[in-house]
Amino acid sequence: MLSVVHLHPTHAPTGQVPSKSSKHHFSPHPDWIQDYIKDVEPYQKRVWQCRLVEETSRGELSLCQMRGWLIQLYPFIETFPQWIALNIAKAPDALSREILIDNVRIEKWHAKQWRQMTEAFGISGEELDATQVIPEVEALTHYMWSINLRGSLAESMSAMTYAVEGTTQGIAREVLKGFPKYDGRYGIRLSKRACAWMNNHSRYDEAHPLEALEIIKRSTLHDDMKRNVTQVAQRSMEYFLMALEACYEHFSPTKGVSVSPHEYAA
Repeated sequence: MLSVVHLHPTHAPTGQVPSKSSKHHFSPHPDWIQDYIKDVEPYQKRVWQCRLVEETSRGELSLCQMRGWLIQLYPFIETFPQWIALNIAKAPDALSREILIDNVRIEKWHAKQWRQMTEAFGISGEELDATQVIPEVEALTHYMWSINLRGSLAESMSAMTYAVEGTTQGIAREVLKGFPKYDGRYGIRLSKRACAWMNNHSRYDEAHPLEALEIIKRSTLHDDMKRNVTQVAQRSMEYFLMALEACYEHFSPTKGVSVSPHEYAA
Protein backbone atom coordinates (compact mmCIF):
# COMPACT_ATOMS: atom_id res chain seq x y z
CA MET A 1 0.00 0.00 0.00
CA LEU A 2 1.20 3.53 -0.79
CA SER A 3 2.10 5.73 2.13
CA VAL A 4 0.25 9.03 2.10
CA VAL A 5 1.54 12.44 3.07
CA HIS A 6 -0.20 15.77 3.36
CA LEU A 7 1.45 18.19 0.98
CA HIS A 8 2.04 21.78 1.99
CA PRO A 9 3.64 24.51 -0.10
CA THR A 10 6.75 24.40 2.10
CA HIS A 11 6.97 20.62 2.38
CA ALA A 12 6.92 18.38 -0.66
CA PRO A 13 8.54 15.01 -1.30
CA THR A 14 11.22 14.93 -3.99
CA GLY A 15 9.70 15.17 -7.43
CA GLN A 16 6.30 16.25 -6.12
CA VAL A 17 4.75 19.61 -6.89
CA PRO A 18 2.42 20.68 -4.07
CA SER A 19 -1.07 21.82 -4.98
CA LYS A 20 -2.94 24.49 -3.09
CA SER A 21 -6.14 23.76 -5.01
CA SER A 22 -6.70 20.08 -4.25
CA LYS A 23 -8.40 18.73 -1.13
CA HIS A 24 -6.71 15.34 -1.54
CA HIS A 25 -3.55 13.92 0.00
CA PHE A 26 -0.91 12.58 -2.38
CA SER A 27 1.81 9.97 -1.96
CA PRO A 28 5.47 10.67 -2.79
CA HIS A 29 6.55 10.02 -6.36
CA PRO A 30 8.46 6.76 -6.87
CA ASP A 31 11.44 6.88 -9.23
CA TRP A 32 9.47 5.60 -12.20
CA ILE A 33 6.91 8.42 -11.90
CA GLN A 34 9.70 10.99 -11.81
CA ASP A 35 11.08 9.39 -14.98
CA TYR A 36 7.58 9.48 -16.48
CA ILE A 37 7.27 13.21 -15.81
CA LYS A 38 10.67 13.86 -17.40
CA ASP A 39 9.81 11.73 -20.44
CA VAL A 40 6.49 13.51 -21.06
CA GLU A 41 7.73 17.05 -20.44
CA PRO A 42 9.46 17.57 -23.82
CA TYR A 43 6.20 16.70 -25.58
CA GLN A 44 4.34 19.23 -23.44
CA LYS A 45 6.92 21.91 -24.20
CA ARG A 46 6.39 21.43 -27.92
CA VAL A 47 2.72 22.26 -27.41
CA TRP A 48 3.49 25.32 -25.24
CA GLN A 49 6.01 26.54 -27.80
CA CYS A 50 3.90 25.98 -30.92
CA ARG A 51 3.16 28.96 -33.17
CA LEU A 52 -0.51 29.19 -32.20
CA VAL A 53 0.18 29.43 -28.47
CA GLU A 54 3.19 31.73 -28.76
CA GLU A 55 1.51 34.16 -31.16
CA THR A 56 -1.64 34.22 -29.05
CA SER A 57 0.44 35.04 -25.96
CA ARG A 58 1.87 38.06 -27.80
CA GLY A 59 -1.50 39.13 -29.19
CA GLU A 60 -0.20 38.51 -32.71
CA LEU A 61 -2.41 35.61 -33.82
CA SER A 62 -4.86 36.82 -36.45
CA LEU A 63 -8.52 37.06 -35.53
CA CYS A 64 -9.33 34.44 -38.17
CA GLN A 65 -6.90 31.98 -36.56
CA MET A 66 -8.06 32.84 -33.05
CA ARG A 67 -11.69 32.30 -33.93
CA GLY A 68 -10.78 29.18 -35.88
CA TRP A 69 -9.10 27.29 -33.06
CA LEU A 70 -11.71 28.37 -30.51
CA ILE A 71 -14.45 26.96 -32.76
CA GLN A 72 -12.53 23.81 -33.64
CA LEU A 73 -11.80 22.79 -30.06
CA TYR A 74 -15.33 23.35 -28.78
CA PRO A 75 -16.57 19.78 -29.50
CA PHE A 76 -13.46 18.46 -27.73
CA ILE A 77 -14.15 20.62 -24.67
CA GLU A 78 -17.82 19.65 -24.65
CA THR A 79 -17.03 15.93 -24.73
CA PHE A 80 -14.31 15.97 -22.05
CA PRO A 81 -16.60 15.16 -19.07
CA GLN A 82 -17.87 12.07 -20.92
CA TRP A 83 -14.35 10.72 -21.24
CA ILE A 84 -13.69 11.22 -17.54
CA ALA A 85 -16.97 9.52 -16.64
CA LEU A 86 -16.02 6.43 -18.64
CA ASN A 87 -13.27 5.76 -16.10
CA ILE A 88 -15.31 5.85 -12.90
CA ALA A 89 -16.23 2.17 -13.21
CA LYS A 90 -12.55 1.29 -13.67
CA ALA A 91 -11.50 2.94 -10.40
CA PRO A 92 -10.17 0.38 -7.88
CA ASP A 93 -10.60 2.44 -4.71
CA ALA A 94 -12.69 5.15 -3.11
CA LEU A 95 -10.11 7.93 -3.52
CA SER A 96 -9.77 7.33 -7.25
CA ARG A 97 -13.56 7.33 -7.67
CA GLU A 98 -13.88 10.53 -5.64
CA ILE A 99 -11.25 12.27 -7.76
CA LEU A 100 -12.98 11.25 -10.99
CA ILE A 101 -16.47 12.21 -9.82
CA ASP A 102 -15.21 15.61 -8.63
CA ASN A 103 -13.49 16.15 -11.96
CA VAL A 104 -16.68 15.36 -13.91
CA ARG A 105 -18.58 17.86 -11.75
CA ILE A 106 -16.02 20.57 -12.51
CA GLU A 107 -15.61 19.80 -16.19
CA LYS A 108 -19.33 19.87 -16.94
CA TRP A 109 -19.28 23.68 -16.58
CA HIS A 110 -16.43 24.15 -19.01
CA ALA A 111 -18.43 23.92 -22.22
CA LYS A 112 -20.60 26.80 -21.00
CA GLN A 113 -17.53 28.85 -20.08
CA TRP A 114 -15.96 28.11 -23.48
CA ARG A 115 -19.13 29.36 -25.19
CA GLN A 116 -18.98 32.56 -23.15
CA MET A 117 -15.39 33.06 -24.25
CA THR A 118 -16.13 32.43 -27.91
CA GLU A 119 -19.12 34.79 -27.75
CA ALA A 120 -16.72 37.56 -26.76
CA PHE A 121 -14.80 36.87 -29.97
CA GLY A 122 -17.97 37.28 -32.01
CA ILE A 123 -18.71 33.58 -32.46
CA SER A 124 -22.38 32.65 -32.27
CA GLY A 125 -23.80 29.56 -30.60
CA GLU A 126 -25.04 28.43 -34.00
CA GLU A 127 -21.49 28.50 -35.35
CA LEU A 128 -20.25 26.37 -32.44
CA ASP A 129 -23.07 23.87 -32.74
CA ALA A 130 -22.46 23.52 -36.48
CA THR A 131 -18.71 22.98 -36.14
CA GLN A 132 -17.17 20.79 -38.81
CA VAL A 133 -13.85 19.80 -37.29
CA ILE A 134 -10.77 19.50 -39.45
CA PRO A 135 -9.16 16.02 -39.70
CA GLU A 136 -6.34 16.70 -37.24
CA VAL A 137 -8.71 17.86 -34.51
CA GLU A 138 -10.94 14.89 -35.21
CA ALA A 139 -7.90 12.60 -34.85
CA LEU A 140 -7.24 14.04 -31.37
CA THR A 141 -10.87 13.45 -30.43
CA HIS A 142 -10.83 9.90 -31.77
CA TYR A 143 -7.70 9.15 -29.77
CA MET A 144 -9.40 10.31 -26.58
CA TRP A 145 -12.40 8.09 -27.29
CA SER A 146 -10.14 5.13 -28.03
CA ILE A 147 -7.93 5.45 -24.97
CA ASN A 148 -10.84 6.02 -22.59
CA LEU A 149 -13.00 3.20 -24.00
CA ARG A 150 -10.26 0.62 -24.51
CA GLY A 151 -7.37 1.65 -22.28
CA SER A 152 -6.71 0.89 -18.66
CA LEU A 153 -7.51 3.45 -15.98
CA ALA A 154 -3.83 4.41 -15.75
CA GLU A 155 -3.57 4.87 -19.52
CA SER A 156 -6.70 7.03 -19.60
CA MET A 157 -5.48 9.22 -16.75
CA SER A 158 -2.08 9.55 -18.39
CA ALA A 159 -3.28 10.50 -21.87
CA MET A 160 -6.21 12.63 -20.80
CA THR A 161 -5.84 14.14 -17.35
CA TYR A 162 -2.08 14.30 -16.86
CA ALA A 163 -1.14 15.07 -20.46
CA VAL A 164 -4.04 17.11 -21.83
CA GLU A 165 -5.21 18.87 -18.65
CA GLY A 166 -1.69 19.38 -17.36
CA THR A 167 -0.61 20.91 -20.65
CA THR A 168 -3.77 23.02 -20.84
CA GLN A 169 -2.73 24.87 -17.71
CA GLY A 170 0.40 26.10 -19.49
CA ILE A 171 -1.61 27.02 -22.60
CA ALA A 172 -4.14 28.98 -20.54
CA ARG A 173 -1.41 30.98 -18.80
CA GLU A 174 0.16 31.91 -22.13
CA VAL A 175 -3.16 32.78 -23.78
CA LEU A 176 -4.10 35.06 -20.87
CA LYS A 177 -0.94 37.09 -21.50
CA GLY A 178 -2.24 37.96 -24.94
CA PHE A 179 -5.91 38.53 -24.13
CA PRO A 180 -5.47 42.23 -23.16
CA LYS A 181 -4.10 42.89 -26.65
CA TYR A 182 -7.32 41.59 -28.23
CA ASP A 183 -9.65 43.36 -25.82
CA GLY A 184 -11.23 46.36 -27.51
CA ARG A 185 -10.15 45.32 -31.01
CA TYR A 186 -12.59 44.00 -33.63
CA GLY A 187 -15.44 44.69 -31.19
CA ILE A 188 -14.04 42.12 -28.72
CA ARG A 189 -14.88 42.67 -25.04
CA LEU A 190 -13.02 40.28 -22.78
CA SER A 191 -14.91 40.57 -19.52
CA LYS A 192 -14.24 38.51 -16.42
CA ARG A 193 -17.00 36.18 -17.59
CA ALA A 194 -15.37 35.78 -21.00
CA CYS A 195 -12.00 34.98 -19.42
CA ALA A 196 -13.38 32.48 -16.88
CA TRP A 197 -12.36 29.35 -18.80
CA MET A 198 -8.75 30.48 -19.21
CA ASN A 199 -8.51 31.90 -15.69
CA ASN A 200 -9.85 28.72 -14.11
CA HIS A 201 -7.59 26.44 -16.12
CA SER A 202 -4.54 28.53 -15.38
CA ARG A 203 -5.18 27.91 -11.66
CA TYR A 204 -6.83 24.64 -10.71
CA ASP A 205 -5.41 22.49 -13.48
CA GLU A 206 -2.33 22.26 -11.30
CA ALA A 207 -4.37 19.91 -9.09
CA HIS A 208 -5.79 17.63 -11.78
CA PRO A 209 -2.41 16.31 -13.03
CA LEU A 210 -1.38 15.53 -9.45
CA GLU A 211 -4.66 13.69 -8.95
CA ALA A 212 -4.03 11.82 -12.19
CA LEU A 213 -0.55 10.83 -11.01
CA GLU A 214 -2.02 9.49 -7.77
CA ILE A 215 -4.46 7.31 -9.71
CA ILE A 216 -1.69 6.19 -12.08
CA LYS A 217 0.49 5.16 -9.12
CA ARG A 218 -2.36 3.22 -7.55
CA SER A 219 -3.38 1.40 -10.73
CA THR A 220 -0.05 0.71 -12.47
CA LEU A 221 1.05 -2.70 -11.26
CA HIS A 222 3.88 -3.89 -13.52
CA ASP A 223 6.63 -2.64 -15.83
CA ASP A 224 4.67 -3.10 -19.07
CA MET A 225 1.96 -0.81 -17.73
CA LYS A 226 4.60 1.77 -16.78
CA ARG A 227 5.87 1.85 -20.34
CA ASN A 228 2.34 2.11 -21.68
CA VAL A 229 1.34 5.08 -19.55
CA THR A 230 4.38 6.99 -20.79
CA GLN A 231 3.71 6.14 -24.42
CA VAL A 232 0.03 7.12 -24.36
CA ALA A 233 0.83 10.50 -22.77
CA GLN A 234 3.45 11.20 -25.42
CA ARG A 235 1.08 10.19 -28.20
CA SER A 236 -1.67 12.36 -26.70
CA MET A 237 0.67 15.35 -26.85
CA GLU A 238 1.59 14.53 -30.45
CA TYR A 239 -2.09 14.58 -31.42
CA PHE A 240 -2.66 17.79 -29.43
CA LEU A 241 0.25 19.52 -31.17
CA MET A 242 -0.90 18.25 -34.55
CA ALA A 243 -4.39 19.68 -33.93
CA LEU A 244 -3.11 23.11 -32.89
CA GLU A 245 -0.65 23.31 -35.77
CA ALA A 246 -3.41 22.33 -38.20
CA CYS A 247 -5.69 25.07 -36.84
CA TYR A 248 -2.86 27.59 -37.25
CA GLU A 249 -2.32 26.60 -40.87
CA HIS A 250 -5.94 26.03 -41.88
CA PHE A 251 -7.15 29.42 -40.65
CA SER A 252 -4.12 31.43 -41.71
CA PRO A 253 -5.21 34.67 -43.43
CA THR A 254 -3.08 33.65 -46.41
CA LYS A 255 -5.32 30.62 -46.93
CA GLY A 256 -8.44 32.76 -47.31
CA VAL A 257 -10.47 30.48 -45.03
CA SER A 258 -13.45 32.14 -43.35
CA VAL A 259 -14.79 31.02 -39.98
CA SER A 260 -17.75 33.38 -40.03
CA PRO A 261 -19.83 35.34 -42.50
CA HIS A 262 -18.93 38.48 -40.55
CA GLU A 263 -16.20 40.79 -41.78
CA TYR A 264 -13.42 41.96 -39.54
CA ALA A 265 -10.75 44.57 -39.79
CA ALA A 266 -7.31 44.80 -38.21
